[in-house]
Amino acid sequence: MSPDRTHSARTSRRTPPTGRARRAALITATALLAAPLAGAPATAWAADAETPKTPFYKSDQEVIDYLDKAAHLKDTAAIQGYPVTGQDTKEITLEQVKKTGYSPEQAVQDAQKMLEGFGSTPGFENYGTEERANSKEDKDPGWLGNWDAKSICGQPSDVLEKQTRKLTCGFVGKVDQRYPVMVTTDRVPGGTKLTYVTEASIGTEDKEVKGWKAGGKLTINASPDNKGAALEGGGEYNQSTETTKKWASMAQQRREFTVPEGMAGGTFQAHANAGWYTGYIVQKIDNTDGKAEKIVAIPARVLIQAPDDDVPLTWVGRGA
Repeated sequence: MSPDRTHSARTSRRTPPTGRARRAALITATALLAAPLAGAPATAWAADAETPKTPFYKSDQEVIDYLDKAAHLKDTAAIQGYPVTGQDTKEITLEQVKKTGYSPEQAVQDAQKMLEGFGSTPGFENYGTEERANSKEDKDPGWLGNWDAKSICGQPSDVLEKQTRKLTCGFVGKVDQRYPVMVTTDRVPGGTKLTYVTEASIGTEDKEVKGWKAGGKLTINASPDNKGAALEGGGEYNQSTETTKKWASMAQQRREFTVPEGMAGGTFQAHANAGWYTGYIVQKIDNTDGKAEKIVAIPARVLIQAPDDDVPLTWVGRGA
């Protein structure tokens, strides 16, 4: 793992042996220098720890290639339950999603493969897939009494049973932006060395309501070493059905990068180890009284973490 991705670095302070004890302690001191003391407190930027050099790249593709090795993103991702956090606040239209090449028909097929509860109900008439024009049209006036998707997906099953309905919710989408930039410094000229003290904290969204998938909030802080105003950033994210490692908060770390001589300029960037996925919030609705079923596809765009990486951010230097 690259130094700029580590949670923290262990260090320990030692007093060198003096006088009569110097020779006897030489071998022991040498061994201690090779490894930290057991139980030593973790710190990210002690005075006797070397400041890691943050990698510098000249193109977006170089950055993506670097991040993909440690925080690989799959082309298609799914969330079991409603994506309560991490949705794009802008209106997402059906036309926009279809332009990416991802159709509602393909989304339903993916939901049937990647999510639970989207198979056909034996003996029920299938009314097909109902496409919504945009992400704001998330109410069902007929089968669900005009409830919005977020509210209805979070209802306990006994509430729905009183209305003779069964409901399964999820999200499926294709990645359209890998490793978005969450924080970036001002551009500086070639030859400039920048040193920042950085940290990132994770706030988990614990929902007790059935059907809502876990996600959380990412908060980022970056302070110039001894000068300048601190930078703040962050956002919300989700975990996919294939998440094997949850993001963990990162301890403070002093980070350094240098813009190469001769370059027009460069910045220091924090990239989320995540991707924006464009697709559909899907709802499979069973009308148990009428013995009928349908799937509703609502356009949506959601930020989803890399499933096999527990580090929320990667810092890089980027050429202008």
